[in-house]
Amino acid sequence: MSLELRPVKLDDVASLTEIYFAAFSIDAISLLAFPRNTASYNWWYDSIVDELADAHSHWLCVYDNSSADASKSVVAFAKWNDADTPPQSSEMPPWPEGGDHELANHFFGSLVKRHEEIMKGRKHWYLEILATRPEWQGKGAGGKLLRWGLAKADEEGTETYLEASPDGKPIYEHLGFKEVDRLVVPLEGKGDGVLSEKEFVECFMVRGITEKMK
Repeated sequence: MSLELRPVKLDDVASLTEIYFAAFSIDAISLLAFPRNTASYNWWYDSIVDELADAHSHWLCVYDNSSADASKSVVAFAKWNDADTPPQSSEMPPWPEGGDHELANHFFGSLVKRHEEIMKGRKHWYLEILATRPEWQGKGAGGKLLRWGLAKADEEGTETYLEASPDGKPIYEHLGFKEVDRLVVPLEGKGDGVLSEKEFVECFMVRGITEKMK
């Protein structure tokens, strides 16, 4: 096994879409907002293609260069938004057919609002998404993607911002992030009884300005 990092290419988009659905297969918000259907797959595929053209969005992937199966060689990806990224729009996109659009508007709209409130216009790098194939979790792929963005923030002398699950929070705390607030979304009555969770929690985390990583 030899993991290497590189920028995402258009040829990778199908793999990234597959990885997203695999990595978030038990995530309640993902399951409700993006039901596992063709409309959701196309939504994610098209969104990634569109965002790859944004000069402030840095899409990176980690791949296993020893894999004989090219379709499985990409094992993780991340999207970092740089410190010059304009503020996110509060206008929500049209969501895929079959999903809980009210929940999606509330959850993702809240992420945008709280992000703006917490950072107050200060320059920062923002880890918008990080996803790893389940069978590759804990093997260093996510760490490579995280350290890339942290190094950029440290080189520029800016803060770093992300959202994390309570389970994922300790990983980010180890890298210097601190929880500054959290969002709790009630889920009772959602998912036709399929979901076991009564609420979904998202932690807002900030890493302060630090010396350049070595």
